[in-house]
Amino acid sequence: MKTYLISWLRKTHAGQRLEQFERLLPGPWLVWEAGPWRPPSARRDTLVSGPQTRLLASGESLAIELAAKDGGAEVRLGREAGNDLVIDDGTLSRVHLLLRRDAAGAWTAQDAGSRNGTKVDGAPALPPLPLRQGSVIEAGAVRLTYYDSAGLYARLRAQ
Repeated sequence: MKTYLISWLRKTHAGQRLEQFERLLPGPWLVWEAGPWRPPSARRDTLVSGPQTRLLASGESLAIELAAKDGGAEVRLGREAGNDLVIDDGTLSRVHLLLRRDAAGAWTAQDAGSRNGTKVDGAPALPPLPLRQGSVIEAGAVRLTYYDSAGLYARLRAQ
């Protein structure tokens, strides 16, 4: 799975045309939005997420290529090392979220029975919800934004 700092992408691909960008970084992408990080407890329990976890963003956002380790149609996200995408934040469950690609290439997000839940654009992700350009996924206190290559390019140009 490829990951890039947003600032690095902006600097490296400045002045590039969309067609060049899409050829080099076809995506789709999740952007892990900058924000507070909560280390897991010593016992590795999931911390309860609440209003106190909604702090102002700080730091650097990270673009993550949305792809399963095995090349399959499902990406598992959570704290556990066996996931396709590991984010070791204390408000995430060991397996928190499932992202699935259908035969047409469209993606959905579904909570995997996590303690703090998952929302897509503010709606609980049970059953699976479709991801659209700019969809915001809230998993515990972790915030991710979904983009195709053109959407990521537009974000980089706008900043």
